[in-house]
Amino acid sequence: MKQPLKILSAIDIPWNSGLAAYAFDQARALCAAGHTVYFACPTGSAAMALAAAAGFRTFNIPGRKDNLRLPRAVLRLRAFSRTEGIDVVCAHTGRTQTMACLLGRPVIRVKADAKLPSAGLIYSRVTRVIAASTYIKGLYLKAGLDGRRITVLRPGIKPHRNAPRKPGPAPKIGILGRLDPVKGHACFLKAAAELKRLGITAEFHVAGHEANVKYADLERTAAQLGITGSVFFRGAVKDVFGFMGSCDIGVIASLGSEAFSRVALEWLSTGRPLISTTAGSLPEFLPARFLFHPGDHAALAGKLADLLSDPRKMAAAGEENLARAAGNFSPGAFAAATCSVFEQAVSGEELR
Repeated sequence: MKQPLKILSAIDIPWNSGLAAYAFDQARALCAAGHTVYFACPTGSAAMALAAAAGFRTFNIPGRKDNLRLPRAVLRLRAFSRTEGIDVVCAHTGRTQTMACLLGRPVIRVKADAKLPSAGLIYSRVTRVIAASTYIKGLYLKAGLDGRRITVLRPGIKPHRNAPRKPGPAPKIGILGRLDPVKGHACFLKAAAELKRLGITAEFHVAGHEANVKYADLERTAAQLGITGSVFFRGAVKDVFGFMGSCDIGVIASLGSEAFSRVALEWLSTGRPLISTTAGSLPEFLPARFLFHPGDHAALAGKLADLLSDPRKMAAAGEENLARAAGNFSPGAFAAATCSVFEQAVSGEELR
């Protein structure tokens, strides 16, 4: 390792998300290598709570809708950066990227969301870009931005191999994610109805916190489709891997977004079969035979029926996913590559 760095990581979203998960995966990797990471977050945000719980030193910045206090916050951050000897600032959102570029330090922009990037004076001040997926790098290239600055770093994950589920009265198919129209729960329920029409018995388990869709909405949809007895609503679950381990097959039915899919990575690491749409970065996790076009419930039902027809296929698909997680999403490789980007940004190593 080169000389230990002091890194200020800025994230201003109020909720917990894949973007926040990436930020903390990155911070843990940097700290494990001997670097020091500070977090700049709004008071009351999920990021602030996570940073404090993990023992990171924190600095309060205004929330996303509080722009009146932004100039003063930038001045305080500049003073903090000088006092603490911050070497590099890592910005996880567009707004924190603007703040970071005013601090007089090298700036690394980490992009793990689907918002379109844009060229401009502020972007010209960014030293390096870390994209959490090839899909995100593609957004930068489409915007006409310099691809030499961009490094794709998919986060790593440890295997969470689950024991084979004990046979029950019916195989369990699960979907996990916030309840929002973009997550495709309606498509999932329509596929369940199609399997019932085909005479295939299965249980369909829905887990996640309510957002722009309520469980009552999904219960009404299930009733209209005539599948009430086959669908189980689990609410928000604390033990993500426990839920996944209780299922025989996982589904991601997202209609869009998914710039980086944390839940896809988690399904792979459990060694469970996964069927997913082609939205966003999802084709980077699975081969084409396990993918379907967003909203195509008949295609989803067909792929589920194919897996359910042969337990050996399900077992083989799960083992493939476990191997894919270990080979393509190694925590060690992610940590080494992350440290390399930060060290290069501070050393001023030229782009090639």
